[in-house]
Amino acid sequence: MLEVVQIAYWLALATWFGAVLFLTLAPPIILRTVRETNPVLPGVLSVNLEGQHGTLLAGSITSNLMAVVMRVELACAGVLLLAVLAQWFLVDLRGANVVPQILRTALAVAAGAFLLFDWRVVWPKVLRYRQQYLDHADEPDVANPALDQFDRYQGESLTILRIVLALLLGLILFSANVVARSATTTIQLTP
Repeated sequence: MLEVVQIAYWLALATWFGAVLFLTLAPPIILRTVRETNPVLPGVLSVNLEGQHGTLLAGSITSNLMAVVMRVELACAGVLLLAVLAQWFLVDLRGANVVPQILRTALAVAAGAFLLFDWRVVWPKVLRYRQQYLDHADEPDVANPALDQFDRYQGESLTILRIVLALLLGLILFSANVVARSATTTIQLTP
């Protein structure tokens, strides 16, 4: 049974780690690439603000990627948390083996909590302020504060992604030596 749990554990952890690594690396590359082409998109932004068309296009691309990858992350977090819970019943928890299991559990719960916070609290604010900026782009009194808030929450989301990446890396490091409960039988020698 532990083998099935470990397969699910490693698939979820590897996929989640890869998704977060992708989301950490891809948006700056997308932004730089789109800014270099300097597109003008009257369908996205009716006013001609210098450099904002490319930024908004890059934001749209990133937002669409985030929506898909966020669902993958949530699925991976669910599978990973179930696997960590199952490990409590299937791995050897005697002696020093309990500490890595406690660390794995704490890191998985913390990564899941940060993911949920980003998904339910931060990312909706990013989308709301982006839409407010788009809706009022020709009204600087409304658009500029919305853009500032958009930038703030987007930066907060990136910080959360980096924290989750670090937590998942820690989870990988403390998952190297999971020992099955049945594999650790002690042999008692009698004189």
